[in-house]
Amino acid sequence: MCRSPKIIALAVTCIGFPAAVYAEGEAHLPTINVEAKRATPSVFKDTTVKAETIEKHGAVDLKTALKDIPGVEVLDTQGTRQGNDSVNIRGLSGNRISMTIDGIDLPEANEMKHTGQYAIFGRGNFMDVSALSSVDISKNARGFGLGGAVAMHTLTPGEILQGEDKGGYIDTQYNSVDKSTAVTGAGALRSGNWRGMVLGTYRKGDEVDNRGNVGGRGALRTKSDPVDHNSRYFLTKHEFDINDKNTLSFTAEYLNRNQWTDSLSQANSSYTDVRGVDDNKKTRFSLGHEYHSDDGLIHSGKTQIYWQQTKTDSTTHRDYVKGCTSMIPDQNNRCVFDFTNKDKVWGLTSDLSSHFDGAQLMQDWRYGLNVAHHELTSDWQGYYARSKPNADNKTIRASIYVDGDLQWGNLIVSPGLSASYYHMKPDSKGFVTGINNEIGELRKKHQSALTPRLGIAYRFDPLLVPYFQYARGFNAPSSQQLASSWNPGSYSSWGNPNLKAETANNFELGLRGKNDVFEYGIAGFDNHYKNFIDYVNISGQVKIPADAVWSRPGSTQTLVLQAQNFSKAHIYGGEAYARWKFAPDWKVNGSLAYSRGSIRQEGVDQPLNSVMPVKLKLGLAYDKEIWGANVDFTYVAKKDNSDIQDVPKGTSYYNPSRNYALVDLGGFWKPTKHLSFHAGINNVFNKKYWNWADIAYMMPNVNSQSGTSGQSDGNASKLTKDNADFYSAPGRTFNVGLRYTF
Repeated sequence: MCRSPKIIALAVTCIGFPAAVYAEGEAHLPTINVEAKRATPSVFKDTTVKAETIEKHGAVDLKTALKDIPGVEVLDTQGTRQGNDSVNIRGLSGNRISMTIDGIDLPEANEMKHTGQYAIFGRGNFMDVSALSSVDISKNARGFGLGGAVAMHTLTPGEILQGEDKGGYIDTQYNSVDKSTAVTGAGALRSGNWRGMVLGTYRKGDEVDNRGNVGGRGALRTKSDPVDHNSRYFLTKHEFDINDKNTLSFTAEYLNRNQWTDSLSQANSSYTDVRGVDDNKKTRFSLGHEYHSDDGLIHSGKTQIYWQQTKTDSTTHRDYVKGCTSMIPDQNNRCVFDFTNKDKVWGLTSDLSSHFDGAQLMQDWRYGLNVAHHELTSDWQGYYARSKPNADNKTIRASIYVDGDLQWGNLIVSPGLSASYYHMKPDSKGFVTGINNEIGELRKKHQSALTPRLGIAYRFDPLLVPYFQYARGFNAPSSQQLASSWNPGSYSSWGNPNLKAETANNFELGLRGKNDVFEYGIAGFDNHYKNFIDYVNISGQVKIPADAVWSRPGSTQTLVLQAQNFSKAHIYGGEAYARWKFAPDWKVNGSLAYSRGSIRQEGVDQPLNSVMPVKLKLGLAYDKEIWGANVDFTYVAKKDNSDIQDVPKGTSYYNPSRNYALVDLGGFWKPTKHLSFHAGINNVFNKKYWNWADIAYMMPNVNSQSGTSGQSDGNASKLTKDNADFYSAPGRTFNVGLRYTF
């Protein structure tokens, strides 16, 4: 969907339109305080998870923090070293979901899971839940988020101070799901026009438990592979009020996560021992300006310039039975693989808002821009490594937007328009394909698009608000999809510089309502995608000699994967939620999520594995100021074989999915103003189950065999009836936490 960059100028003109229309009239302009997050149109509702909820869950990562949101799952790719890979929203995940912290993009997710046995590559590894103030989740296409957006916001000095001149807290947690402990200390001060805070967290733990009970080495192992991990996180923010309208701010953030894995399950007849060491680092600095005024056309604004670097260094050691090409000195038969991936980005974000009161018409407008310049580098050294897995490249992502809420009486109309531009320039230095074929070609790529959105709602009553939403989506191919070469010899995967951008048309029709005691929402959605990108086995059309790496003359690779555009994909479904305060301090809640999806290949529709099965949640809670307790019930339907890609006869795979029901308990106690305690038990009845979000990548998909698409993994064939417990979810776990506030 290429269009001229002139669309940027057109959208800039549109941004100024509402202000120009009302420039001559007198407006009553109230003060609007903008927090560290982008405002949301009233028809396009986001789901927000606050820090209090994250704390009560005893969350150790993003997966446990977002576990209760209908239609949302955090992927933790079982059997790999990737951690929280990405977030799945209504059937889409990976780089199709925008993920930001304080408005700054997290690095790309791994498109192909073949590197999962060599490196941590998950986006969720570059954040720490202890610093989160809130998480906003949008289920509509927006900007470069074809399937939605996850916007995380870190704590501010004001949130720690709570109106005082000084304050802070010490928080300790333990969670048996990975035997992890965490200690967080935070403090903030106010002096005159200055406010500042520091926060630090140290976290350590082991592997995530499962329901396996067979130890040993090899493919029949069902116990989790041993893992040790620790992380150190630091955040500091400083704010200075220039006057009552302008504030300057500075933020610094640092994360270092280390992990040591003993991959006993990967041992086989060729190598007896596999060990991995992974190191994730993130450093961020930003300067910001906030503006608040009840005069003029612009009533509030938040602008920041930033620099951020994320880096993954991974080393894998294999002890081979008969030796290997590259051996470590003084260590017989041990080969080493070194993998590095780095994303250095600087950018600018700016979000402004205005409000206009008229006799019949009220208007709220939001406009802004986001420009990011990425420098991505990668390297792979060691046994059978011949090239960078991805070509180094410089990428520019830019977007501008305008959103509005126009209210005539009970009618609300929320129009919006975004303009997005993408430019990627690969560098051929160090990118050696080892073949004479255009499949390894590198080329510049630039694409742009205009993406409108429209929401309409009518408020018959606070408890009766029907609405309709439409959103156009755009997602440029990732740098991996455009310029990659993973060619260990017996198989290979490649980028494709001819890829078109993915587009979406999202429709949603629903009913919602809210008063002091009851809140509910019912929605049906129908999302259509074009140029859907996935990996296809093209070994029948492109012959790549296996001896390009392995020196086996005459043989060719039987699995040659390349990113390609599919004509269409389709996801539809429904969601519902309700919360009822049926008595003082008592409330019940429930949610339901259902979806189906398909992808079209050569005129034939096949199921889309990334779509989650039906999920129902019910909860009962008692909540007073001093203490509270809750019980939650979760039911998840199995993923039927009919909802998985059809495979030819003779192709074997095992689907362990089954219906399951879980019960979780939680509670808190606050004996004094400064001291609070919380505890929880998950999966009270120790149910054995498989979370589809964590194993979907292992199932057959568009290539009629397991492990050949962006939704699956090259190690998928290892999942069998005999070792399925290795990929099972945790059994009964508990968490406890203690916080002292001063």
